[in-house]
Amino acid sequence: MKATVVLIADSEAENFGRKMMLEAHKHGKIGFEMARLPQHVSLKQPFVISKLEDMEEFFDGFAKELSTFDIEFVDMDVFPSDVLGGEPSGCMSLRVKETPQLVEAQRRLNEGLYEKFGPCPAEHDDDYIFHMTFAIGGARFEAYQRAYDELIKLDYKKSFRFSKLGLLYYDDDNIKPGTYFCYKVCEL
Repeated sequence: MKATVVLIADSEAENFGRKMMLEAHKHGKIGFEMARLPQHVSLKQPFVISKLEDMEEFFDGFAKELSTFDIEFVDMDVFPSDVLGGEPSGCMSLRVKETPQLVEAQRRLNEGLYEKFGPCPAEHDDDYIFHMTFAIGGARFEAYQRAYDELIKLDYKKSFRFSKLGLLYYDDDNIKPGTYFCYKVCEL
């Protein structure tokens, strides 16, 4: 099993992310796989955990250390992805401006995880780019590229408040559809 810790969008940002998801679907028929989770900005990609209860205890303490975040979307990305397995698909996301507050929260998370659990390696630990995914899986990459070519013309450079922390749980280490969800949310 795996987990990750994310900043969860407030209603305004959630609605914006859902609108982007629908627009992407209209242009590329890519589906709504991303609707399984709330709109969010990860502080770390999924990592293996041995016991959910221990992770939950850590999460509760970490949430008490953080305050709200202003998140600014500065770019849009599209890239091939096989995160859901099967045929190569795609992913679309809004890139987030890297701020000292985000970097510090990520550093504190990684240090805290190491102190409590030892090494917790995850994909992109060394090259992570803060982002909010709004579309993933559900179609071939070409459909994502078509959607991107249209959505990049929209006004997506916006700022929103993120005032919740989420603990995402993955029952299947391969992150198959239907095996993950937002397990817990804490107000910051």
